[in-house]
Amino acid sequence: MEHDDASLLAYNPTFDKALGNYQLSDLSFTGTPEHAIRVSRLSDGYHPVLLVTGRGEIPTFLVLDYGDDKYRYTKRSDSMLIRSFSTDDRFHRRGFAHLALTLLPDYVHAAYENIHELVLGVNAANRPAQKLYEGSGFVKLHETYQGSKGEQFIYHQVL
Repeated sequence: MEHDDASLLAYNPTFDKALGNYQLSDLSFTGTPEHAIRVSRLSDGYHPVLLVTGRGEIPTFLVLDYGDDKYRYTKRSDSMLIRSFSTDDRFHRRGFAHLALTLLPDYVHAAYENIHELVLGVNAANRPAQKLYEGSGFVKLHETYQGSKGEQFIYHQVL
């Protein structure tokens, strides 16, 4: 199975060539990996993470953000905000996004032992993402946040 050898890895420049082939045709609800990596070079709290297959393909990309933006979604200082979550168009509907979210708690425990909550915002119009997060251990909170692209439902997962 193609998922058996996939793992979450912190971004480093050796992945630039593979990320150069990353395809996103719909940027309605996410940002590009290239933009996120540029931001990470300017912010110590911005950590790009990749789901990498044994063949070196990158089906899924996300950022773990330890900065103050997380406080739009939680009051907890021991949290990280998931942002710029995306799946390469060529890997849609093959379970890679779910796999990345399933592996994420163990990755966070190993890399950031002081983090005990993950939070994120999902655009109210993005039903597929809501279903993905709910099926991957995240809980939708009653609070919402008004983001630049509309109302955001707040999801969290206690680690």
